[in-house]
Amino acid sequence: MPFPYGWIKLNQSGDAERTVTPRAGHTLTPMSQGFFMFGGMDGRRNDQGNPAPNSDLFILKLGNKGEYEWQPIELDAASQVPPVRTLHSAVGTSPDEIFIWGGIHSAMPFQTLQDGWILDTSCMEWKPIHFKAAPAGNKGAAARRMSGQIQDRSVDDAGRKKGSSLKLRGSKARASVSGRGSISFSSLAGAATRAVSDRRGSSRTSAAAAGGVGSKKWNGILQKKMGLMLSSSRGGGGGGGASSMKMRKNPGPSPTGNLMATSEEQFHEELVAMVSQGQKDDGSASADPNAPPPRSNHTTSLHENSLILFGGHGGIGYSRRPFNDTWVLNLDNQRWTEMACHGNPPAPRSGHQAFSKDGCVYIFAGWNNELQFNDLFMLDVENKDWSDVDLSWGVPRWNCSLQLVEAIPSWRVFVFGGTADLTGEGRTGGTFDNRIGALELAEQFRWSDPQLEMKPDEPMPAPREHSAICYDKDESRLIIFGGWANKWLDDVWQINVSSIVGPPYAISSVVPPLGPVTGQMKVTVYGVGFMSTNGIVIIEFTAGKLSAQTQGNVISDEVIECLTPAVASTIGPKECQVRVQIGPRDFTTTLAKYSYFLNTVADKSLCFGPGMLQEQQANQETRFVIQCRNQNGENRKSGRDEFVITVQQRVVNSEGKEVLRDVPFEVNDQNDGKYEVKYIADEGEVVVDVKLIDENGKPQRIRGSPFRPTFSKMARNKANEHTGPVVTAWLASTLKSLDEFYQTTNTGHQTKLKDGDVMNLIKVMNHIKDMYNEEDTLILRQDEIFETLQQLDREGVPSDKQLKTLKKTGANLTQLKDDIVAKEKEIQPMMQKESAKYKDEIVAFEEELKTYQGGLRKEAYYYYKSGLELAQKRLSDVTNDLNNFDSRMEDLLHIATNFNYPEDLNGSKKIMTAMREDVANCTGLWNFEVQRIKVTEGFLVVKWGNVVAGDMEDEIKSLFKKLKEVKVDRKSDCFTGVQDVVKKWTIFCPLIGELRDPAMRTRHWTQLMDLCGKSIIVTPDILLRDMWNLELHKFPDAVEDTADQAKQEMKMENVLKKLAKEWALVDFGFEPHKNNPEVLLPKLADDKFEMLEEHQVQVQNMFASRFLATFETEVVSWQKTLSNVAETSALLEEVKRSWVFLENLFIYSDEVKKELPDDTDKFVGLDMDVKEILMNCNAIQSAKEFCNQGSIYQKLEKVMEGLEMCQKALFEFMDGKKRSFPRFYFMSSNDLLDVLSNGNQPAKVVPQFPKFFIAIDSYNLEFPDGDETQRPNAVGMNACVGKEFVPFPEPLPLIGKVESYLDKCIDWFRMALKFFAKKDIGEYYEKKIGADGVLRGKFIADSTAAQCALLVQLVSWVLLVEQGFEKFESNGVHDAWQEQAELLLKLIELTMTNLDKPTRQKVMCAITLDAHNRDVQERLVLEKVESKDAFQWQSMLKCYWREEKDDASMEICDAIMPYGYEYLGNGPRLVVTPLTDRIYVTATQSLWLCMGCAPQGPAGTGKTESTKDLANAVAKACYVINAAPEMDYLSLADIYKGLSSSGTWGCFDEFNRLVPEVLSVCTVQFKAVCDAIRAHQNRFMLQGDEIFLDPEIGCYITMNPGYLGRSELPEGLKALFRPIT
Repeated sequence: MPFPYGWIKLNQSGDAERTVTPRAGHTLTPMSQGFFMFGGMDGRRNDQGNPAPNSDLFILKLGNKGEYEWQPIELDAASQVPPVRTLHSAVGTSPDEIFIWGGIHSAMPFQTLQDGWILDTSCMEWKPIHFKAAPAGNKGAAARRMSGQIQDRSVDDAGRKKGSSLKLRGSKARASVSGRGSISFSSLAGAATRAVSDRRGSSRTSAAAAGGVGSKKWNGILQKKMGLMLSSSRGGGGGGGASSMKMRKNPGPSPTGNLMATSEEQFHEELVAMVSQGQKDDGSASADPNAPPPRSNHTTSLHENSLILFGGHGGIGYSRRPFNDTWVLNLDNQRWTEMACHGNPPAPRSGHQAFSKDGCVYIFAGWNNELQFNDLFMLDVENKDWSDVDLSWGVPRWNCSLQLVEAIPSWRVFVFGGTADLTGEGRTGGTFDNRIGALELAEQFRWSDPQLEMKPDEPMPAPREHSAICYDKDESRLIIFGGWANKWLDDVWQINVSSIVGPPYAISSVVPPLGPVTGQMKVTVYGVGFMSTNGIVIIEFTAGKLSAQTQGNVISDEVIECLTPAVASTIGPKECQVRVQIGPRDFTTTLAKYSYFLNTVADKSLCFGPGMLQEQQANQETRFVIQCRNQNGENRKSGRDEFVITVQQRVVNSEGKEVLRDVPFEVNDQNDGKYEVKYIADEGEVVVDVKLIDENGKPQRIRGSPFRPTFSKMARNKANEHTGPVVTAWLASTLKSLDEFYQTTNTGHQTKLKDGDVMNLIKVMNHIKDMYNEEDTLILRQDEIFETLQQLDREGVPSDKQLKTLKKTGANLTQLKDDIVAKEKEIQPMMQKESAKYKDEIVAFEEELKTYQGGLRKEAYYYYKSGLELAQKRLSDVTNDLNNFDSRMEDLLHIATNFNYPEDLNGSKKIMTAMREDVANCTGLWNFEVQRIKVTEGFLVVKWGNVVAGDMEDEIKSLFKKLKEVKVDRKSDCFTGVQDVVKKWTIFCPLIGELRDPAMRTRHWTQLMDLCGKSIIVTPDILLRDMWNLELHKFPDAVEDTADQAKQEMKMENVLKKLAKEWALVDFGFEPHKNNPEVLLPKLADDKFEMLEEHQVQVQNMFASRFLATFETEVVSWQKTLSNVAETSALLEEVKRSWVFLENLFIYSDEVKKELPDDTDKFVGLDMDVKEILMNCNAIQSAKEFCNQGSIYQKLEKVMEGLEMCQKALFEFMDGKKRSFPRFYFMSSNDLLDVLSNGNQPAKVVPQFPKFFIAIDSYNLEFPDGDETQRPNAVGMNACVGKEFVPFPEPLPLIGKVESYLDKCIDWFRMALKFFAKKDIGEYYEKKIGADGVLRGKFIADSTAAQCALLVQLVSWVLLVEQGFEKFESNGVHDAWQEQAELLLKLIELTMTNLDKPTRQKVMCAITLDAHNRDVQERLVLEKVESKDAFQWQSMLKCYWREEKDDASMEICDAIMPYGYEYLGNGPRLVVTPLTDRIYVTATQSLWLCMGCAPQGPAGTGKTESTKDLANAVAKACYVINAAPEMDYLSLADIYKGLSSSGTWGCFDEFNRLVPEVLSVCTVQFKAVCDAIRAHQNRFMLQGDEIFLDPEIGCYITMNPGYLGRSELPEGLKALFRPIT
């Protein structure tokens, strides 16, 4: 709601020191930072003690809760300050600039200004404006007035005073007018005295009148000059002339430039110049010929890019006069132009107010010396035309405050206070005022005095003048500050004018302009400015004191859409005023009209017209009218209702079926509550359904709908018109039917009634009921007739006679309704009497039924023993009795229904229903018994050999299912009897199926006869009845056990036959021994083993059978036989495998024979035993026969024990070999035995090299003198990683034990790699290959070993970078970076040539490392690293060739490691990223600290590959071990032994997959290794063995934290590994 239109005094907040002094004549200018207050008069005095204005500058900040705050402005240090002033003008000319002009500079003496200043609010700086001169030849009036003598300017030709004459405020002295035109001496003396004293800085004040105290010296000079002037003027002749000539010589040129001036003129000019100079020195501006004359109390208005100045009070010097001139300041070129206007200009005035709107400037009120004004003038700026608007407000006033406020649809001008001539006495009788007037700038301007919405005792601002006013558009309030009311004021007041100006938007109309009282109708609100404000849109509908609101949506600046509110219970069907509110703004002051009406009600509306009637003309347009009515039954006067109309006609489709086809129609909204529907139908019946969409959006049928009109091709002429014969006939017939109903009902309800004449009573009651039932139809027919007659009347067809008939019929029906009501009251006693009588009869009838029902439970059909025939007879008799009861109950129901208590017969109905249901159920049960007898008797005569038990069982199940569907009391004797018989058959049939099994033997039938106590001979010819007579259903479990026994025994019999048949055919398979083909090794086929396991399971299952007794002997025998086969064959396989394995070592290996002579001898004896057993097996061949020999298993056990002792000795021998050559720890036992067994044949050992040398595929062997019986020499190695051959500098003889020459193999390839590395480094620097990228590429491509080329590449890069550090001052690091980049580009160019695959691999590895090196150097340059000791460089993995050691050294931070010279082949290298560099630092530091390293992270992040690449970088062998839960602590100890002894690296992948028990032991094992390294031991104890220690060992474990099935490492183990995440 709008804020009340009333005054509120604001309270100051903030610092009290920021208070602005009371004042008047100041200005308030709105800007984005706040309201800028400038100048004014506040009681201060100047040095002479006279009142003086000020140049204060403050910002007024408006806060919440009725508070404000003054903020003093800190000006820019370079800013000038305008002269003090009051009654000036201030206008905001741009968002950050305020223009001020003119004003009073001094009150005593009176002095006005004509200067202009700009305040730049963006930087808080004052800037003076230097107005430009008018174009040449257009000398301004001000410039013209500054020429000529004082007397010339003071007196016109008629001797009258002019407004520009000098006068002193407060002095009675005036310029005297003599014949010579001179002014009084005292006036000039006083002015000159003040000028001189002010110029010299005197603090004395000068008098304003003659006789004032002045400088004696000045008075003497002035008297002397005046005396000379006067004597010269009196005297004549030469004396005067001489004196006059003397006077002209002394002074300089006059200000006016008149060189021939007389002494009087010269004195006059000197005096004026002195006074003028004094005025300048006083601080006021001298007359500016380029600006309007000085003035105050004027107005300036902003018009486009110009300022329009009008009126004011002042003039040049000390003159005071009112102005009515108009000046224009062009803000673009800062040039003033006086506007020469025509028309009717305002009288000269000051203290007026002005505003600019739509290209016009308006002047209101003001005063001059003679008059005061309340007129309104308009200046058409473009046409320079003044006109009197002839529109006044109240009495004349001046010095008031005016504010223009933007409003929609028309702006407002508010005028506050001032001095008003309330008594008509003129200016002397003016009184201060505090009223507000509002001027509406509509098409016709009009003044108004808005009534304050305040209580009489609420405070208001005191009457005042010269107050400052401004407008806060965000809060729609006027703000006033200060003023004069016989004292200066400093109060701040606000008044909210939102109820007058409204918000920045307005409403013009609502479309549609009417709608239902239930609301929810979509309307469009039109207006302007809807997008100017954000917030919730409220649309208010008001009628008097009642209102309703709804929310809307802004569609555009001119459109809002909303749903109308429901007003049925508030405003009702009335015309409303509609206003709009958006967000925090007020409701619009403009409004639109909207009318609410009662909704259309389907139960009150109707349809009429020919389109609803019978026998219309087919294939011609017909029509009917929907007449909408409200809930009061009144015809609606407007449209816009929504309907769902269907017009369908019955037709026969192609399939011969009758369907409904939609008929097109047209609806015409006549906007008066009527809707005409037109359609064209074919011959036949049409179904018309009319539904109204109600306020809830649901379709409701119109009264009488659906309609069923018919169409014929033979209809009468004009049958489809409102005035046609069909409508006329319908009117006649309907009127007739109404009259007939009246006559029939009227006659019927008047029937005479006698006591006990219940039938006639019921007839009268039915007539009454018909009246009530047909009332709505009667009203509908009357409404249809009335609307039809009205339609005929509109079409010019007279209907007065029918209308009279309708009225008469309506009156008769109304009277009939009254008579019916009276008759209903008249027969009420008789109705009560007869009603009570028949109520008793109904009760008696119900009791009779209950008695009869109670006897039914004793009827024969409820007992199974009664038999089928008796039960069916009694069911027939009871059914006849129930039919008689039904007849009597129908008569009673007719009477009870008419007396409105048919429910009293509900009890009797329930009893009858129950009895009928019981009889029907029992009938169904006995009918089922008939069907059951037919089925079972048919089964009993079937021969035993022809019985199909499955079919019988299905048939009985079907019968049992049907029995469950019979609805009869389950506890009754008849049901249980039938059920027992069916259950016997449900048991009997499955038993028959079991006994029909072929497994049944004579012993089984004998067992059954003994069980039943009856005896029959079972043959296929006996009948099923014989089996039924055995009463097997009494012993179902025993019968099933017997049948099951027969089946199980048959299964055992079959299995035993199968075993005997299949094992008779199972023989061992034989294959010759590879070392001795005469020895045949037996082997039982895999499928035979599977068969053996299957047969053992079958035999075992037989022991679990309850029916084992019959075949127990055979089953036990087969159990032993199969067990012997399984155990003996398994042991035979183990003996064979161990013998074959050991034979290769103990028989054919000289080294084993030499090392293990005793065990060899023992094995020779075992060898003979094994061959004897194998020969025995070959002789028998049958697996069953061989394995079941008496002592064969014991012989095999004895041989196996001997073989195990030999094998144990062999494993101890292997452990010794592992300690001799530690890399044997990384091989499987079989591979190791293969190496040891072939140790004397190095050519057979070489294929095993990749299993303990990570990159060597094989050695090239040469036999001395070509003798292959001698040990060969190795002359070079082939890589298994990539393709490469590296020759040895000298051959390696492979002599001695296998572990010895394998150990030499390691020394030899390390020696070869060091040889080629040293050679390549020498060549690299001797030929200065690093200086030429092409030579460098060729050097890498032609290198013997790719590994050595990469080593040289790393050494040369480190040297290049560190040389750059030495030349840092000369940009050496940057140059080294550029050189490395060039070398990289040359390698890339090399890849574009035709290279073979091995060479390309070497170059690609070099490019990978060069790219990393370049990136490292780039970071060094960007981070301005200047020393090789910087961490950025120290953290890189570097290689140095130490001359003192003649070897390569790998260094990173403080870790120093020798280059390992492990052969790496010619494989790819991992791309090294900054993350990889950080991993290298952590990993190498952990080794340097004698610890392990533990990279962690998700799978696939490069943990293992980074570890392997670091090993490649330092040339160490790195074995990757997949940690698995199956690994035990012994296998883990072997790995640690191998790593410790060989000095290689091990990487345990997914280490936390090991079980916690193994991890716990691992802690002790690895701690022993770490402690030995720290103690610099050569040998140490590990898992009970003394092991040689190579301190170069490295151990890494990778883990995937958080994965399922991973163990947590023990804290002690964590402490041994440095983590990397």
